[in-house]
Amino acid sequence: MIAFSHYDTSLLLQALLRTIILSVGGGLMGVAGAVILTALRLSGGKALLPLRLLAVAYVQIIRRIPFIVTLYIVFFCTGMAGVDVSATVVAIGSIGLIAAAYLSEILHGGILTVPVEQVEAALTLDLPLWARWRYVIVPQAMSAVLPPAIGYLVLFIKDTALASQIGVVELSQAGVILSGRGLPSAQVFCAVLLLYFTISYPLTCLSRLLEKRIAVH
Repeated sequence: MIAFSHYDTSLLLQALLRTIILSVGGGLMGVAGAVILTALRLSGGKALLPLRLLAVAYVQIIRRIPFIVTLYIVFFCTGMAGVDVSATVVAIGSIGLIAAAYLSEILHGGILTVPVEQVEAALTLDLPLWARWRYVIVPQAMSAVLPPAIGYLVLFIKDTALASQIGVVELSQAGVILSGRGLPSAQVFCAVLLLYFTISYPLTCLSRLLEKRIAVH
């Protein structure tokens, strides 16, 4: 067993932080995008029909494109447009674009699980639109949305490893660098595995806790 030097440990911790930034930044962007997409998909009226169709098409198409393809498209398009952004920002944007589509599908499905009778009752009580969403639709939809959404975000943490393809030194790339410097590959990637576990396990526990609480309610 070879002990990691100060440089090795520093590289792994910086890569861990970058992986967290990619996951959190992309996740927050995905949540914001999912709310907008879902609002458009649930909108009514002819005026919003083009935007509604565009939102549906976006969700259906993006969910069927591999993350690495989206990553390259965003990377090369920003370059051709002359936009000067770092590879980390490109990776966060790419993660956000993919996450928005998947989370929108989860959120949309969760909202559709709310019984129609509940919405009709809220309309009968003449509740304003914000009150119907705040007190009737959202609380019931979250029981179907939160567990799969958190589970999806846990899975997506692993996909941040593909950001190394555009030069982002995240956890898996840090492992490759240390292994290339002559450190035992088994030792290096066991450390990488433990760091990935450190990030994802608390979210997995949170997902299970939410499922239990929702089941009780």
